[in-house]
Amino acid sequence: MTIGGKRTPWVRRSGLLVAVAMLVSCANPQAELALRAPTAMVGISKGSLLSCAGVPERSAVSGDAEYLVYTRRQTLVDRDVDWEPSPWLGPRGPMLWQPDVTTWSRTYSCEATFELHGGQVTAVRYNDRRDPTLCYQIVGNCMR
Repeated sequence: MTIGGKRTPWVRRSGLLVAVAMLVSCANPQAELALRAPTAMVGISKGSLLSCAGVPERSAVSGDAEYLVYTRRQTLVDRDVDWEPSPWLGPRGPMLWQPDVTTWSRTYSCEATFELHGGQVTAVRYNDRRDPTLCYQIVGNCMR
């Protein structure tokens, strides 16, 4: 509402509240926890890491550093079915329809590498193009 060319304060505040509500409704709490894990998990012991994240898929030692690698993958398959007229009967014959099925698959992954020095986590790194929801499956129990 405009009074004398100026917006009233309650209109401005209500617009801000609506914008904040829209942003909060789109948030994924699991993904947010997974994205906070690289800083929050620094300093936990190897025993605590193994008890909350489980046995790593791979491990390696280089000098005084130990690396534990956890991986999660998920493949989603989508199908689209369109019904097309049968080409065998021509356009004038009885209209028999046949399905035209298109299938897509996408694979999402998260690889979390924990670097340990002296039995303590010093760094947590995720792969580039990761899915934070899958990363939560790795670190979720450690972030509670």
